[in-house]
Amino acid sequence: MKRFRKKLFMYLIVAVLIIWPVLQIAELIGRKAPPEKAEKLLYQVSLFQMELLGSYLQETGKLKDTDSLGALRQAVYSASFAHDHLALAYGETSLAKLDSLAQLMQYLLRLQVGGSRTLRAEEAQTLGDVSKLYADLYQTYGKLMSSGADIVDSQNDRLMKSDKAIADLLRKKLLQ
Repeated sequence: MKRFRKKLFMYLIVAVLIIWPVLQIAELIGRKAPPEKAEKLLYQVSLFQMELLGSYLQETGKLKDTDSLGALRQAVYSASFAHDHLALAYGETSLAKLDSLAQLMQYLLRLQVGGSRTLRAEEAQTLGDVSKLYADLYQTYGKLMSSGADIVDSQNDRLMKSDKAIADLLRKKLLQ
């Protein structure tokens, strides 16, 4: 009887050692790939943040004082954060950094540093100019990624040009 139990125990161990890896392999083969690449999902988040920023920039003509720039500043920060992480995911050589967002943040902070005051006509005009230039940047950003979740080089080049135009305008205004 003892001998029978030893044999049964040995057969059970061998069976477990054979069946367990087979089940693991079957599970691995049957597992489906994720439906979307993480980079594409991050791009969608970044595109949404850019759209949100665009909508705030379109409403800059209605802004009267520096207190009303808070929501715009938050939108700039969110868009910058999302794009910076997208650039990290793709690598800085594949995707352009958007210096214009940092310049816009600096410009908004400069306007708000003096406390609550009415926006000057020149400042409102600058924000309007940025809004017009940003419309082209956003349009390009929408075409930045291919269906295969790769960066389209021609759109990346166009994005860099749009970004440079905005950044140059804001640098000039910040130096005045």
